[in-house]
Amino acid sequence: MGQLVLIIGPTASGKSMLEAELLKRLPNSGRVISTTTRAKRPSERDGVEYFFVSRADFEEGLRNGEFIEHAEVHGNLYGASRIILESTLEQHAVVLAVIDIQGARVFKRIVPTMKSLFIRPGSMAELERRLRAERKEASDEEIRTRLATAEIELAIADTFDRVIENVDGRFESTVQQALAFIQEFQQSRA
Repeated sequence: MGQLVLIIGPTASGKSMLEAELLKRLPNSGRVISTTTRAKRPSERDGVEYFFVSRADFEEGLRNGEFIEHAEVHGNLYGASRIILESTLEQHAVVLAVIDIQGARVFKRIVPTMKSLFIRPGSMAELERRLRAERKEASDEEIRTRLATAEIELAIADTFDRVIENVDGRFESTVQQALAFIQEFQQSRA
């Protein structure tokens, strides 16, 4: 079975960028692709970034027990499929999952050997700048809501196994710290 590493942090903290870079650098690594009801962004592909489904299909999956965990975030449903997690853990030595705080708590109960990596932005001002750049279609109200959620998430960052700061202009340092964390985790299980 592979080793599960959750990547957690506020919106626009760089979780997906970090996951993509780690997948390039870690041999025999894979990722858990989540399912969501949110609209697909122009650059996204179904089955690559997420599995995009209707709310009705997602809710049917919930009734059928298909999800290990699920949450409603900013009006959209997100969840991790039990079958996808099990299959990915069987196929890869290291399995990464970008997930929210609620989901991380559920995963900890189901996969107690997993580790969690919290990505902290350099500052709230930096986070707001990233949000406005990445979510150009978002209203000011949506940005304020996301920033308020980020403050709550940042307040409990130290409850996760490792906290790494992702400061603009120093992404390679973030990647190196994450790689070191994963290597420590692998060595402790050997």
